[in-house]
Amino acid sequence: MLPWDPINWIDPNGGLIRLWPIIPSVVLPENLRRSSGDWHGLAFLLPDDEHEIWLEQIIEEKKSPGINRDGIAASGGILGRMMQGMATIEEIQTGKFPDPEPRRLFQQAESKAGKGSRPVYFVEPDDEEWTTWVEECADEMSRPRQLFKSIFSGRSWRKELLRTMKDASPPKVVRDDVKATALAEASSIAATWWRRAESTLNESLRQKRDERLASRLRGALVNLREGQIDDSETPVLLVPVMQAWVSSIHNALEYVESEALETGVDESE
Repeated sequence: MLPWDPINWIDPNGGLIRLWPIIPSVVLPENLRRSSGDWHGLAFLLPDDEHEIWLEQIIEEKKSPGINRDGIAASGGILGRMMQGMATIEEIQTGKFPDPEPRRLFQQAESKAGKGSRPVYFVEPDDEEWTTWVEECADEMSRPRQLFKSIFSGRSWRKELLRTMKDASPPKVVRDDVKATALAEASSIAATWWRRAESTLNESLRQKRDERLASRLRGALVNLREGQIDDSETPVLLVPVMQAWVSSIHNALEYVESEALETGVDESE
């Protein structure tokens, strides 16, 4: 099943990593937002220039509302299919850019109001090992069998969507049945995109990616733990994760050691 509730992973060395399910381009209702709970630091499974891309998207959307959504929908491929599917859902806000929940959480972390600003980590690496992994992914996706599969992508999309709909359920904390059903629909569309994208990579490549990112999440928790001022609280690292990806990252955390990484981002906008 596709989870709506966050998954807490307790680090044996101290602290907690909270994997919080999100759906790309979807604005979550308040009840689901509150399910993220209290946290002391924020980590994204994204490169460190992602917040700059968000700022660019804000400028683009002000000039031409919906330009990012429409551009992706018109581009074709499985990402375009996802955005076309999201556009059919009217009961909730979908197709929003920058990605609403990551952007909102980033702003919360940067805010000096309340408990003050909190550390932010973008854990996708930028080194030779990661470059090699990206190149291996490109090679895998260009293999004849993958190119052959892309010819029948429409049929494959429909079959995967039917399977995924069985795994998607309305979130129990959302009491508006219409919105809850719409969220389940958005969940199934996003998960279909994710699963189709994942099918272009072999298991080894997916495992390498998840374990490297999980290792860096643990490294971010080390930084957060060492910088924690109030030792009476268990440091919580919040990680918004694509809903269909949550279980894979959770599993990877069990098998990796922490990888040291730079301190959190702390840039004013």
